[in-house]
Amino acid sequence: MDKNKIKQALIDLEKRHIDAAEMKYEEFLSGNLLDKTEVIDDDDQSHHRQSIEISDQLEEQAHVHAEHLETINKISFEPKDTVEPGAVVSVNGRCMIVAVSKPPFKIGKRDFLGISTQAPIYSALKGKRAGDSFEFNNQQFMIEAVN
Repeated sequence: MDKNKIKQALIDLEKRHIDAAEMKYEEFLSGNLLDKTEVIDDDDQSHHRQSIEISDQLEEQAHVHAEHLETINKISFEPKDTVEPGAVVSVNGRCMIVAVSKPPFKIGKRDFLGISTQAPIYSALKGKRAGDSFEFNNQQFMIEAVN
């Protein structure tokens, strides 16, 4: 398993998310600015305040992905013996990458799921090794491999 490919895939995902969030933000702004050359009534003001809240949320999405990218770049993806940031963990046939939260994605033919150190399951996994078992949400799991 080439962990450099995994790290690069995470970086590429975050860059795409940043680009998409920035595009949505810019598109939203271009369609929701007040035209100061026209009369502005109370409805326009209310709509403008709502637009500001939405634009702030869209801008925040870009910042979250930028923070994820920074986190990924700081993590060592060297081989691991225990579950810690940068580890690839196989649990009950599923591969998780301890870095940042990411929905399932593929590298080659293999599916991966990104989890952060704030994920509830990470608390159950932290420091464990291949062959260890743990309980999470009243279910038993076996760690098949840690890389």
